[in-house]
Amino acid sequence: MKYIEDLMEKFGKKHELHMSLFGEDNDKSLTGHHEFSSWKKFSYCVGNRGCSFRIPTQTKHDNGAGYIEDRRPASNIDPYAVTGIILDTACISESLADPLVANYTKWVKFILENPVEKMRRTKPKNESYFNLHWTV
Repeated sequence: MKYIEDLMEKFGKKHELHMSLFGEDNDKSLTGHHEFSSWKKFSYCVGNRGCSFRIPTQTKHDNGAGYIEDRRPASNIDPYAVTGIILDTACISESLADPLVANYTKWVKFILENPVEKMRRTKPKNESYFNLHWTV
């Protein structure tokens, strides 16, 4: 369990950075209520779904052998950015995340200025859902 506790300390120090990459409007769902942790505060607990990281009771029972669950990422994340920042935090002693964060921030700015939401999927008559077309 010492390894997991050390890992949680690393994640706690970079909580704000992680939250900036963990999905747009994630602060609206991570309120600290209804089995969600608070967006503002990092926490980890054994068997508690109301924390940022949940450590299953079996993992605790087996002295850290098992898995941990990061409950912070939203469903609209960039999986490459999130995987990169988690790997950077967990495995690399000297952070290499600056270019990743800069690129992600630039991309989000582009998306907000040029909304992709203008594109919508339509289904012409007599056509299956497997042949969807993009229209602008």
